Amino acid sequence: MTKFYFLGFCIAFLIGLTGVGGGTLTVPILLFLGIEPAVAVGVALGFSALIKIPSSLIYFLKRDINQRILLLLSLGGIPGVVAGSFLLAHVSRKGHLGSFILLAIGLTVVLSSLLNLWFTLTEHRLHLHRYLRWLPAFSFFIGLEVGSFSAGGGALGSLLLLTLTKLSPSEVVGTDIAFGMLLSLVGGGIHAHQGLSDSQLIFAMVAGGILGAIGGSYACTIIPKKPARVFLLVWLIFVGSMVAIRAVR
Repeated sequence: MTKFYFLGFCIAFLIGLTGVGGGTLTVPILLFLGIEPAVAVGVALGFSALIKIPSSLIYFLKRDINQRILLLLSLGGIPGVVAGSFLLAHVSRKGHLGSFILLAIGLTVVLSSLLNLWFTLTEHRLHLHRYLRWLPAFSFFIGLEVGSFSAGGGALGSLLLLTLTKLSPSEVVGTDIAFGMLLSLVGGGIHAHQGLSDSQLIFAMVAGGILGAIGGSYACTIIPKKPARVFLLVWLIFVGSMVAIRAVR
């Protein structure tokens, strides 16, 4: 169990340092440690939900969470994460589809990391504010992806907010973290109810993650954030590719 304390510390440290989402980091590592794909998703959701509660509270107190936008995201995202969670449970019961779950998770990690890397390097922002009414529809698919695979929700949520809203950068981060916390709470709860989780692993990782989050927050004032983020995203692209290759072998 000690390795999961350390794992939680490292993941939370990297989240605090780079801002890269918990699911993108957690799921591939758990898979390489031999955790079943569906259980890895459940553990990642539970860990992400608990780790994001303090961060969401801080952003709420700083007034960096836009409640109207969060409501619009939740209108689509929560039904989506419920559907995704039940979809994964259905697929996981069919043993021959285990490789499909691995492949989907690997491709999700690769695509979300590539997307995150492009925005990190270019700092590009589209402006499609007139389509704000479509926010719940798009967030439904983000919820569906989070419930099914956990990875990539933060990157996709940030992209959606940067594209369809006029939120400031700090509001984008705060609102996205709060949205991710809600999705993880709902999805993690459903996975736990279905037996596709492991509470001991979650709490061990959270225990280590609290110290890691504090350490990462302080480290980002010393270590340049952008180079660290680029390095981590490139590594995640490699890891996601290895997961996908493993699935098709």
